[in-house]
Amino acid sequence: MRTEIYQWIKNLAFFHVLTTAVLHILPDKRYEQHIRLFMGLLLILLICTPVFAIVGKSSQFLDGFQKYYGEEEKERMETEAEGIQETFLREAYRKELEKQIRKIFSDAGIMSEEISEVEVKITAVKDLQVKIILRTEVTEKQREAVKNGLRKICGLEEEQYQIQTSGNGVEGMGDTASAWNHSSGGGASGVGENQ
Repeated sequence: MRTEIYQWIKNLAFFHVLTTAVLHILPDKRYEQHIRLFMGLLLILLICTPVFAIVGKSSQFLDGFQKYYGEEEKERMETEAEGIQETFLREAYRKELEKQIRKIFSDAGIMSEEISEVEVKITAVKDLQVKIILRTEVTEKQREAVKNGLRKICGLEEEQYQIQTSGNGVEGMGDTASAWNHSSGGGASGVGENQ
């Protein structure tokens, strides 16, 4: 029993020396408050260790702490990994969709130099909006080919995309024309199936 008490007192003395050294080594005093808090928590654990040992719960307490801390850390890492993976997948999907849209326009006879911008917004898994800005006007035949291609190849409905031309202001397909910020300042007119 005396050796355990002597070891405990040695641990407390060593801890006090360590705490003092760490506080003097700190390059910036802003962190002193945080270090003192952390060291205080460790001191409480160090002081309570003999009490837990007497009760016989010391190893159970430390094992439980390690187990729950490990589980929390694992959950945090998994959540973080899922978020990173979702971001990469969303970005890859956005790039592939832009490439497919450019191909649809090319197949409809609208060359890539006539396309000023293709912007794809993905705000949620099912919430997808596309804005395409053209430098020239498109014919009715090209417009129908683009609409069919966007629906069949990309799975986009008319309310999910908008096509703007810089010739006569803004020409929109679908209902999202007002949802985008227009740099040209023109108004949006929907071109749906009823026109």
